[in-house]
Amino acid sequence: MGLHRHFSSDGDKVGRQRLWRWGAKEGSKLSQDNVVEVSSKPTLMEEFSGVTSAACGSSHSAFVRDGQLYTFGSNKWNQLGRDADRGASSIGTGAAPEPVEFEAPDGSSPRVLSAALGAFHSAAITEGGKLWTWGWGGTFWYGAGALGHSGNEGALTPVLLENFVEDGEEIRQVVCGAQHTLVLTTEGRLYSTGKGDFGLLGRGESADEVEFEEIEYFHQTNDSILAPSEPPVIVKVSAGKNFSAALSQHGELWMWGRNDHGQLGLGEEAMGDMYSAERYPRLVRSLPIEGHRIIDMVCGEQHLVCLTAAGAIYEWGSRNWLEPHPVSLPARYKEGLKDIVKVAAGEKCSFALCADGKLFSWGQKASGCLALGDDIPKNVVEPTLVPPETFDHQFVVDIVASKWRCLAITQEDTHVA
Repeated sequence: MGLHRHFSSDGDKVGRQRLWRWGAKEGSKLSQDNVVEVSSKPTLMEEFSGVTSAACGSSHSAFVRDGQLYTFGSNKWNQLGRDADRGASSIGTGAAPEPVEFEAPDGSSPRVLSAALGAFHSAAITEGGKLWTWGWGGTFWYGAGALGHSGNEGALTPVLLENFVEDGEEIRQVVCGAQHTLVLTTEGRLYSTGKGDFGLLGRGESADEVEFEEIEYFHQTNDSILAPSEPPVIVKVSAGKNFSAALSQHGELWMWGRNDHGQLGLGEEAMGDMYSAERYPRLVRSLPIEGHRIIDMVCGEQHLVCLTAAGAIYEWGSRNWLEPHPVSLPARYKEGLKDIVKVAAGEKCSFALCADGKLFSWGQKASGCLALGDDIPKNVVEPTLVPPETFDHQFVVDIVASKWRCLAITQEDTHVA
């Protein structure tokens, strides 16, 4: 639920980066929030250019432009981080994009680098690796929020996590699940906070935690297959609704949290019932045993998609697959996708972005996220090219998704045939 790609430092080029939004036009009857997207067809947000990063949550979205964070969608849980009517923003398409103010202790307004959004809260990283969170703080009945501060008070606007600043920790990445947050520091340390059910926090317990605490598993245990003599260094994390994943520098994947949809990829022996869970990070062994090295991965709502060094895509979860299932062949095969640079996922929808600016999608038509038009089957099982005309033949620079919301950044002066 965030952005981790590198963009051109060319100011003119960045200035021509445009933003597109799309997703489900109807909310779920089971959802606590019925804010929807404007269209299931990617729609250009014409008033914004120079967009450098983007993020989607369950019912709200965000993007960064010239160091300024903008949020839009639902503000039912104060997740927009600004003054937006909670009632009016909880229906239809929610609040329109507006900037969020960040005020540092010295009164300055730091530049925002990236954001991550959950179901009821939001987080952002500003220059210098400083972390800010805001939104719902939790309740006695529904458990802790995932802000890492303020107890159950919540926060209407961004609050700086000063503990990390005082400890000299710079935050490299932040990701948000529905009710938990993970951060990865520049030193490779991993911290979690929020609701503890099903071992969400990765520390062996099910208790909630209102402050960030370190996940020490990777310091204490080395169960690596590809590099058994070295402790794993975590280089990327991701969070689904109620599970998490961590990728090491050697391309191995550890997962923890709930497993009721087979989202941990551990096979039948780990898939029991609706209470199935792993409370410590657990290595997905089947891929490294077969010699596969993962170079990118992302958690969807209830599934995971990953990309191997050979260019093959695997996925599992959503009660379709209990262990890694090949979605596409390695790049060396004629039928394989070439030069995939990123994977993304929402709820029952997945994406692969290629180096030539082309985007592929697959999953359920009902997600409203596939951008393949109306004349498609209910379930698209193979990565399918999103027609380049969908984005006016612009080069797709980045793609993010969460639940039934999507954002894409394109380069308007680069033509894709």
